[in-house]
Amino acid sequence: MLKRAIREQYLQKRLTLTRDKIQEYSARMIEQFSRLQLPEVNSLLSYYPLADRNEFNVAIAAELVKSRYAQVRIAWPRIETDMKTMEAYEVQADGLYAKNKFNILEPLNGQWLAPDKIDMVFVPLVAFDTRGYRVGYGKGFYDRYLARCRPNVVKTGFSFFDPLPIIEDINDFDVPLNFSITPSRIYEF
Repeated sequence: MLKRAIREQYLQKRLTLTRDKIQEYSARMIEQFSRLQLPEVNSLLSYYPLADRNEFNVAIAAELVKSRYAQVRIAWPRIETDMKTMEAYEVQADGLYAKNKFNILEPLNGQWLAPDKIDMVFVPLVAFDTRGYRVGYGKGFYDRYLARCRPNVVKTGFSFFDPLPIIEDINDFDVPLNFSITPSRIYEF
C-alpha cells in the first residue's frame, strides 16, 4: 500500500477505537515499553498527543523514562511551518504553550535543545511496517529533524496496531524507527 491510502485507512481505524479499547491498549503498550532496555537518556524529544485523533498518550511513556533517569530533559517540538523545520524546546512546568496551525501544543519559552544532544525521540505515527518505516501525517517534519540527529538516537514509535508488511513508497528521506511499541509486543528494527 501507498502512504496516502495507509494514512487514510489507519487514521479512520484509530478513530473507531472506543475509549475503553484505547485505555486497554495503552496500558498494554506501557507494559511493553517498561520492558525495553534503554541506554542512558539525558534528553528526550516527546510530543503533545492529540486526543481528537486518538493518539497514544506518550506522556505516560515520558514519565516512565523520567522515573528511570531523573536527570532527563523532556522537550516537545516547535514547528516553523514557513521553513518546514522543527526544533526541540524543553518542556517546563510553568512554561507557556500555544497551539500551532495543526492544533498541536508547543512550548513557547522552553530552552532549545540541539538535535545532536537528543538521546531519544518519540516519533508520532499513523502506521508502520515490518522494516521500521512509518507513515506520519504527511508533512515530513520528523524525517527532516531525525536526519539532523546523531546516528545512534533511539527512535521509538507507538501504535495501537501491528505492522503492515511493507509501505511501498518509501524514499531516501524516510528515516526508520529503532523500536515500535504495540499492545502485543516490541518491534525492533
